[in-house]
Amino acid sequence: MAASAIVVGIGSYPKFGKDGASPNDLHGAVEDAKAVTKWLLEVAKAEVTLITSDGFNGKAWTFDHILPIRPIGADLNAAFDPFAKSNAPAMGDRLYVYVAGHGLAPNPRTRCLITAEAQLPLVPNLEVPAWIDWFTTQTRFDELVLWMDCCGTQALDYTPTKPTGLANVASRAGQPARVFMAFASGFGRDSYEGPIGPGGEMRGLFTARLLKGLEGGAADDNGEVRSALLANFLRNGSLNAAGGEAQFAMVPHEDDMVFAANQPHPIYRIRVQVADGTDMLLTSPPGPLSKAAKVKDGWVSFALGVGLYKLKGGGLERIFEIGATTPADIE
Repeated sequence: MAASAIVVGIGSYPKFGKDGASPNDLHGAVEDAKAVTKWLLEVAKAEVTLITSDGFNGKAWTFDHILPIRPIGADLNAAFDPFAKSNAPAMGDRLYVYVAGHGLAPNPRTRCLITAEAQLPLVPNLEVPAWIDWFTTQTRFDELVLWMDCCGTQALDYTPTKPTGLANVASRAGQPARVFMAFASGFGRDSYEGPIGPGGEMRGLFTARLLKGLEGGAADDNGEVRSALLANFLRNGSLNAAGGEAQFAMVPHEDDMVFAANQPHPIYRIRVQVADGTDMLLTSPPGPLSKAAKVKDGWVSFALGVGLYKLKGGGLERIFEIGATTPADIE
């Protein structure tokens, strides 16, 4: 059966500033949601419901005096309802859920996405992992994936909003559905945006790392991206937008599942101070890897996964490491 996905990107928070009247927008959340949607459509072959500050499934929101700001909690719940309220015992092999926006952490294992109408001191939200927990006891999906690019702060007064009034019409006997959850930061910590888009646009650091891993950065030597590999890749920290505190993803649940196959490792260029045309040998001290390439314009290029490598040739010997946030050009 086909996979399904719910993708949410809330970038517009018109009254969530500290004074309760000014905006507190996120610059990358909507584009991050669209980028994840692209991967879900092209690689995961999922049927996607896309909800952003711009609209619902590509159609602009309608507004009136009662609903002046969207998406609100009811809009998000409406995306889950077709799956939760269906009488069908099975609706697909896997459900993906991705959300980006301001967030809160009721406790270490969960997160709440703050909705667009937030206005201090009111913090409306949706505890998205509670939906995943509910689905694990149902037969509708065998695998559930949740990625949240939200802060894990506890600085605000709020009540987590969970799904309610759901009938257990397709209860799962025995083992629960398999789950993979990953959050952009640890408990009580912030997530960050940075100028890392194609033209230097602000984008979420966690989402950029997630997509890099899914697209081959976290693949094994056979090009397969599995849960454990992706989890380790996401835990590999990166500096925040100000270049200060390192941001480490939190992965509270990582049952084994395959996210992608036949994914090529990214190409990295390594700067070398040897003559063009020199043969360079790349090995991996922990394993049997051996690759050769010639220097061109002062650089040598290899397709590489995460790991420790030794480069040797032309009298040069250099050890370097590839991590989740290693740039494509290694000086």
